[in-house]
Amino acid sequence: MAGVAAMGITITYNSQGLTATSFNVNDTIDNADGSHLGQSVGSRRQYVPTFVQREVSCDYIGTDIVSATTGGISITGQGISFTGNATLVSSSLTGSVGDLLKGSATWRVA
Repeated sequence: MAGVAAMGITITYNSQGLTATSFNVNDTIDNADGSHLGQSVGSRRQYVPTFVQREVSCDYIGTDIVSATTGGISITGQGISFTGNATLVSSSLTGSVGDLLKGSATWRVA
């Protein structure tokens, strides 16, 4: 989908709309060690993909720090539509003279 702009994308978490300046969705496949005692001597360990872990992070402008530990998350706009249940992993709010108050949040999505 070449040439799609990120403008007009809305991020909502736990019914709280965020004026997002950027976002990132990252999927990580977790592997479990499937080795067992019945393997022959000298054979390699066997790793089995168990699940995909998805994290969503976003930077935003505002005075509210995201604090609800669980809730629904929604990212919608031009060319993207994503909803899911999320658990807050980290959240911060920073400010400095002559700049806007900026927040950052990361969620683990089920």
